[in-house]
Amino acid sequence: MESRLYLLIDVLVFLGPLTRAFEPRIFYIGKWKRLLAATLAVFALFLPWDILFTQQGVWGFTERYLIPWDFFGLPLEEVLFFVVVPWACYFIYEVLQLFFPWSGTKSWVFGVTLFAALACIAWAMKHPSQAYTFWTFLLLGAALGLAFVWKPWWLAAFYRSWGLALVPFFAVNGLLTGSMLEAPIVWYNVAENMGIRMGTIPVEDAFYGMLMMLLYTAVMQWKKAPKSSI
Repeated sequence: MESRLYLLIDVLVFLGPLTRAFEPRIFYIGKWKRLLAATLAVFALFLPWDILFTQQGVWGFTERYLIPWDFFGLPLEEVLFFVVVPWACYFIYEVLQLFFPWSGTKSWVFGVTLFAALACIAWAMKHPSQAYTFWTFLLLGAALGLAFVWKPWWLAAFYRSWGLALVPFFAVNGLLTGSMLEAPIVWYNVAENMGIRMGTIPVEDAFYGMLMMLLYTAVMQWKKAPKSSI
């Protein structure tokens, strides 16, 4: 069982939304084309990033918790992570929009987004020698800058869902980074991040997750009207 722990975590994360995916009011599974496109977009950015950082020792994996299958040096479970975590986090967006719909974003939110974009880029420039910190904040800053220019109607709703998704995100990441385990499933090279941890979780993980979900949400909402369910 220990060698299947990471796989079990992936399965449990996936099953949460799946239990409600066919519920008529949301019909999450009916959005499969957009879900597939969003997953491929996440793959396009995050898999090469993950492969490179694993090769460089920015982070790595404890083999005792893994099945012996890999993808270009990444455990299969890590590849599945980029399927199931965005799937589960975006489900929170859909549920919130169903019961508490927001159909626009106020101008001050875009102002905050611009400030956050500049702050992220400045923070990246302050940590050029720490790969995880540098690239996470640089890419997030660029993404937030694009959001400021694009001004999508759904941006405020995204921030709301991302904030709520941090609760399960940190529960899962806490386990992956060693909470309640003898060794972490995913370990981090402390020389490549700021060394600030929330429990066992590097603070960069929250912003890494934000970048991932911003990309996923952008694809899911591409050319979609606020009231559309397609």
